Amino acid sequence: MRRSPYLLVLHVGLCLSSRARADEPPLVHPLYVHLPDAAEDDAFRRAFTDAAERYKLRPVEVVDVPSLPPPRAPDLLKIAAINVQKLAFADALRDLDAAVTEVAATGGAGLSTDQLFDLYLYRAMATARADWNATADAPATEARARAYADYLRAATVAPARTVNPKELPPQVIADFARAAEEVRQRPRGTLAVRGSADAQVALDGGPLLPVAGGVTFRDLAYGEHLLHVEEIGFQPWGTAVTFNTPSLDLDIPPRTPLGLDDAVAAAHARRMGARFALVAEPKGGPGSGAVLRLVDASGTTRDSATLSSHREAGLIDAAVMRLDEQARRLAQVPESDKAAPPTPALTASELSPAILLTPPATKTRFQDDPIAWARDHWPLLTAAGTLVLSAVVLGVAVASDR
Repeated sequence: MRRSPYLLVLHVGLCLSSRARADEPPLVHPLYVHLPDAAEDDAFRRAFTDAAERYKLRPVEVVDVPSLPPPRAPDLLKIAAINVQKLAFADALRDLDAAVTEVAATGGAGLSTDQLFDLYLYRAMATARADWNATADAPATEARARAYADYLRAATVAPARTVNPKELPPQVIADFARAAEEVRQRPRGTLAVRGSADAQVALDGGPLLPVAGGVTFRDLAYGEHLLHVEEIGFQPWGTAVTFNTPSLDLDIPPRTPLGLDDAVAAAHARRMGARFALVAEPKGGPGSGAVLRLVDASGTTRDSATLSSHREAGLIDAAVMRLDEQARRLAQVPESDKAAPPTPALTASELSPAILLTPPATKTRFQDDPIAWARDHWPLLTAAGTLVLSAVVLGVAVASDR
């Protein structure tokens, strides 16, 4: 039985097209982002993975956002305490100054109330250079006057704390007692803190308390207090509050959200040979929604979708479909119309090994799903159709000549 030359042309064209299609790199590489200290959101991850599979964007890679570096103040305090006991005041003061600067910016992150008390007490002692020869009735000096401000801070953050006369020089005992009495005589007031329902706040090294509905600190002595705020998905925030009013309302300001940097997302896409990264990133606590971003290989966000609720699979599916279509449109833009991409900030070799939620995608077979097969092969079908049309035209031309 003779095979038609037209069918032979079609067969050869389809074989060549399918092989070329199989060798093509993926266009979009999906990334699921896990924020530091956040609980696993299985519903969101599963919905995103399912949507990625439906649009042939497998495999999904899990990327952990690195945790923030821990505060240095606890270690600085430990070293400084040893130097204070050795009366190495210059060395101690260097570390104590650095720790005090940090806690003023972080609101006392990493330190308990007792540790904050020790921090200020030791800095006062080091500032005044109060060794065991320094008596309570020694003449006042400029250094001793500057140290008194730290005695006041220590008494303000921990008004119930006492000191042991056997462990500290007489001058330290006397000056702290005077500062503690001054703090006891100060007026007292109320500090109310408001902010995100998922935020937690700590005052003067105390326990973290939920801000939901507002949190109020009562019977607070006038003076300098430290406020520290934490919330999953956001940079921690802190401040030193000068409290000198019967009632003070404080709103937690907007903070920088934590997330996967565009340059890192692009590096993951390049490592997988893709031209875009589709980043799925939950934001904060359970009710904070999520963001999907389309990032090109140069590290530029080209489009995004904000989800008010990342637990609704329909919203996730629609966002994945739209961003995938956007990537396909961008990929068809001629190179001459594209701006020169910036130099990538990271290379694939700098990334940790990929953690994939799903295996690589398998090609859809025609007999299983003709429509899906056609969508996967539509550019190649177009090429094959051109070959068939050319063969038909050629056959008609030859027949007419005969």
